Amino acid sequence: MRRLLLLALAATLAGCQAGYYLHLASGHLSLMRQRTPVAELLADAETPAALRQRLARVNEMLAFAEQALALPVDDAYRTFVALERGFVVWNLFAAPEFSLTPVTWCYPVAGCTSYRGYFDIQRAERDAERLRAQGLDVYGGGAIAYSTLGWFSDPLTTPMLQGSEAEIAELLFHELAHRRFYLKGDTRFNESLATSVGREGARRWLAQHGDPAAVQSLIAADIARARVLALVAQTRAQLATLYAAAQGDEQQLRDGKAAAQAQLREAFEAAQQDDPQVARYRHWFAGPLNNAQLATLNDYNGWVPAFDAVLLHCGGRWACFWHATTELAALPQAQRDAALTEWMTP
Repeated sequence: MRRLLLLALAATLAGCQAGYYLHLASGHLSLMRQRTPVAELLADAETPAALRQRLARVNEMLAFAEQALALPVDDAYRTFVALERGFVVWNLFAAPEFSLTPVTWCYPVAGCTSYRGYFDIQRAERDAERLRAQGLDVYGGGAIAYSTLGWFSDPLTTPMLQGSEAEIAELLFHELAHRRFYLKGDTRFNESLATSVGREGARRWLAQHGDPAAVQSLIAADIARARVLALVAQTRAQLATLYAAAQGDEQQLRDGKAAAQAQLREAFEAAQQDDPQVARYRHWFAGPLNNAQLATLNDYNGWVPAFDAVLLHCGGRWACFWHATTELAALPQAQRDAALTEWMTP
């Protein structure tokens, strides 16, 4: 029934939107057809030992998510799909050349989001060129997981199991958070919420199930992440001032923007010399560092300190946290942003 609904929805949309939705439906259904139950893989003697060990550990994480984090697991991640590529979907992000406000695309179920996903990388590249031709900054990146918000039984994939135990736990809890709560039309709210839940969930998982070295590694990674976010926040502030002050003078804007990007790269090089953990972000810093890329990082992390503060105020109790999240989401956009900003104030 869900397959028919997806295809019917795509068929009713006009023009290139119809083609895009049919591509999404086809890519998703292809992924669903490749699923193998995790229980079968665990019972199969031919399953590689390393994969069997990871799948068993994920089963433990799912039980932990349900019991300790109040996350809805249901039938999610009970199947596995072996993929040769290093991502599940390819996402495009765009922003005006002289603005940090991302372009948004609107969908029937998810509402408006600041990204557009593709199963077909060639289609993504064609659309990226069209966006650049419109004068937009464009950034593309592979996502190793995505959530269907509870509509489907989301599978585990090869890319999801490639990281450390802490990274796998954080990713799982992040995606499950989307199943627990999703605010239609507010990417920054949704992704920051899921990032906060994923990070705290991984900390609690390692505290109970990880070895001391893994806990220390997670702490070091959090310090490195905070350092990178601070560097990017400084650059965003610098660019926001530039765009406001030099409106109309495109050459001044481009020169100032290029200087800010170069300074950010230099700051990153200095930071990774000081802290080797920062080097894990070198692939990200190899990107264009344009407005689209900077906006993406902000969407996934911008409100994280606010949600962290809400959980702390709740004494770490998830029932209280989810209730507070629901109340924040019920506010009109301007009031919601103001409330989250207040939560971020020390």
